[in-house]
Amino acid sequence: MGLYKLCSHKGRLRDRCDHLWWGSFRGVRVSLSKWANRDVTLKTDAQAVLDDVRAAIRAGTFDPRGQVVRDITPMTFREFADIYKERHAIAKRLSLARTIDWRLRPLLERFGDRALADITTADVEDFIADLRKPRIVGREPVPRSITAASVNRTVELLRHMMNWAVGREYIDRTPFRRGSETLIKKLLEDNKRRRRLSGEEEAKLLAAAPLHLRAMIIAALDTGMRRGEMLALRFADIDWTRELIVLRGETTKSRKTRLVPISTERLRAVLAWLRLDAEGEPKPAETPIFSNEIGEPLPHFHDVWLRAVLKAHGVRPRWAAGHDYKGLCTECKAEYRRINLRWHDLRHEYASRLVERGVPLAQVRDLLGHASITTTERYDTQKLENLQVAVTRLERGLPFSADAASWTPAEVPAGRVQSVSARRPMKGPAAEPKAPSPAPLAGDNLSSFFQELRSDAPIEPTDEALAAEVNELSDLNLGEWLGGRDSNPDNVVQSHVSYR
Repeated sequence: MGLYKLCSHKGRLRDRCDHLWWGSFRGVRVSLSKWANRDVTLKTDAQAVLDDVRAAIRAGTFDPRGQVVRDITPMTFREFADIYKERHAIAKRLSLARTIDWRLRPLLERFGDRALADITTADVEDFIADLRKPRIVGREPVPRSITAASVNRTVELLRHMMNWAVGREYIDRTPFRRGSETLIKKLLEDNKRRRRLSGEEEAKLLAAAPLHLRAMIIAALDTGMRRGEMLALRFADIDWTRELIVLRGETTKSRKTRLVPISTERLRAVLAWLRLDAEGEPKPAETPIFSNEIGEPLPHFHDVWLRAVLKAHGVRPRWAAGHDYKGLCTECKAEYRRINLRWHDLRHEYASRLVERGVPLAQVRDLLGHASITTTERYDTQKLENLQVAVTRLERGLPFSADAASWTPAEVPAGRVQSVSARRPMKGPAAEPKAPSPAPLAGDNLSSFFQELRSDAPIEPTDEALAAEVNELSDLNLGEWLGGRDSNPDNVVQSHVSYR
């Protein structure tokens, strides 16, 4: 309710009457004059006292008996980040909870000890400018700039945190907006993945991968599942009768259950092999599909994937001894960055292969589990060879010569619309003889070329001849008159009427 009076006056009469001002905030109602221990008659004074009440309630120092002057310590961004993590990311079981710690790291380094209410638009803009500066990333010895997409993800997290703080009344406003105006906009991103996996590269990758990783690669290429969805699969999620994989909503990114068909023979063979344990017996229904021979879930396979990619491209993986062999050496990292093949590219490859085989985008969207077909379009990456074949349809065999004298008008293809006077003999009075064309200038080949074109031009009909021609055409079959000229009759009719 905010600011009000316990009276029946309305509008300006209420603001000028002698009744006491009251305030309401978070279910707490208090007389502002009694709480502030002074006369509060003007509306501006009442609003100022109500702001003090709100600040005291937020800080947890509100005393209904009256205002007490205390040393109120405002909430810092670090304290708010802990609340956001516990009550939003973890409480709602968001996928953000798995990576919230390192996503918050740059924000805590910048705003950790700042009061939450003191963060301004200028502070956020300066933070974005510093993020775009070249800096040391990880263990790389050479500074490099992070991408616009990485900057946007960090800023979007800060934006959501500020909006969440406004919704819970920790602060009154967000530095990202002023009313309906957006103050801080996202950077322009050019991060669409265009990496394709050829058949030869796929064969090399499968040959270089260990057995369990090979099974996961085949499953990713033939189902398009995300990494987290694959690792959360159980044998109970497979409908062997209908040959379907049921992705439970609690394991998908959209929190919606999705069905993925078992479409290839090699995928069926992979699932049948994974179903048996070391003794050749079927594993229990609750066992993860991608597990070892004794049913234990496969550990994090990022390092195994890196080694398989490097081996498939003829690079021997070497480890950095200075880092206790916990990471690849600098040369291998540079080679992997040059190869530019990520695990999620297998999901993109699944979508692109479906589109190349004529599957509609709407069906690809449902198979991938996207809420919008716009997201699916980002996954459709056509091969360069297919694009090169597509543009060859423009070829018509027309020549080109730098010699102007050798230029000749291109032949009119069959079926092209021709003028009525050229198709039918002219009726009516005979046309006047055409005056001879002036002789071209000596040595002017281009002028001679256009003179020849003019001499071959059809004779313009008179008005009487056009009227007789139109009357005769109205008696003909329109389909016969239009035959072979254009698939849209309106175009031809318009071209005929334009002679009038």
